[in-house]
Amino acid sequence: MAIKNPDTPWWKVVATDTLGVLLILLVPFLGPLPGPGGIPLLVAGFSLLAINHDWADAAIAYIKKHSASLRDIVFPNKTWAKWSWDTFSVLLLVGGTYLNFMADHWLVKAVSIGIMASSTTVFILNRNRIDVLDKFLRRTGSK
Repeated sequence: MAIKNPDTPWWKVVATDTLGVLLILLVPFLGPLPGPGGIPLLVAGFSLLAINHDWADAAIAYIKKHSASLRDIVFPNKTWAKWSWDTFSVLLLVGGTYLNFMADHWLVKAVSIGIMASSTTVFILNRNRIDVLDKFLRRTGSK
């Protein structure tokens, strides 16, 4: 297993690798939770491993290359599918908001926030709104 930068102190390599592996190991436990679940942890874990290892860089590049095709499968370019996903995300947002206002227990409130985050994620990913948002943010950041 080759290290990218051999001049890096061994304790930094061990610390970043350990934290990266721990984040990846947490994914199955947090994945079922509402909201993005384990996806941010998976990305963070691979990012930490990519600091020191080429194989993690290659895995990230592979995921970036094939994530657009996965999005095309989940969100097909058909009018009925776009409207269905939009309707689903709005209903999910309304249900999560209602649940948040009506809940008394902290756990139910946390689940409702996860539901609202999931609905927002679905809404942004549908109709390639994420690409429009990315272009807008890149354009405003370069001024």
